Amino acid sequence: MYSIGIVHTRESNDDTYANQLSKITYRLYSLSREDVLNEASKMDALIIEDSSSSGLKHTCELILELRRRYEMLIWVVSKNLTKTSKIVYLQLGADGVVDAEHEQEESILQFSNILNRINREKGTVFPKEPYEKGTCSSELELNPTNLSVILEGKTEISLTRLEFQTISFLLANVGIAVTYEEIYENVWKDDFNSNRDGNKQYRVSNLVFHLRKKIEENPNQPKYIKTVRSKGYMVSTVM
Repeated sequence: MYSIGIVHTRESNDDTYANQLSKITYRLYSLSREDVLNEASKMDALIIEDSSSSGLKHTCELILELRRRYEMLIWVVSKNLTKTSKIVYLQLGADGVVDAEHEQEESILQFSNILNRINREKGTVFPKEPYEKGTCSSELELNPTNLSVILEGKTEISLTRLEFQTISFLLANVGIAVTYEEIYENVWKDDFNSNRDGNKQYRVSNLVFHLRKKIEENPNQPKYIKTVRSKGYMVSTVM
């Protein structure tokens, strides 16, 4: 799972992007501009929310300092974006600059695609521990806009939010066994070992059961989502 830092402006604490990203399997962290330089090393990407033209100077300084220290993806989201400010941010090293009022859905997809590509090039697979990095590939393609999955580039199947988050997490770890605990904590955003629900493994198994019914030709002999005995599930290699 990717860790995304949302850097808020001085004037507001706008959760526009956070609300959209929460629909995808990301671990989000709200950061102030004072904290971000110390916390950036723990993030896979940073999104800087810029809500007013008066923040141009501060945003420029922040991009410069971040780019001087780190190589992670830097994305700027502005509610008052001008052509000049966009060019300035890009010249200083931002990887993307978007208008939060008009480009939100499109930019979320761009951000996700670039982040996935960067980490594939780095050879990063999540979680890094306790399993070794896999070398598998899959013919399942996600469509975050529709909360759907496309099978082998042909058939698009609509999923529920929980089903989509589950397959997203499994695909982020393709070829790697993912435990019931990891799936539960990433999909339900809750501690598997808490006492609030005693049927957590059943909830995971039931969700995978319904997911298989949608995407597998024969759910009893699954092609995509394999069971790893006493551990959890894994999206397997598709030849």
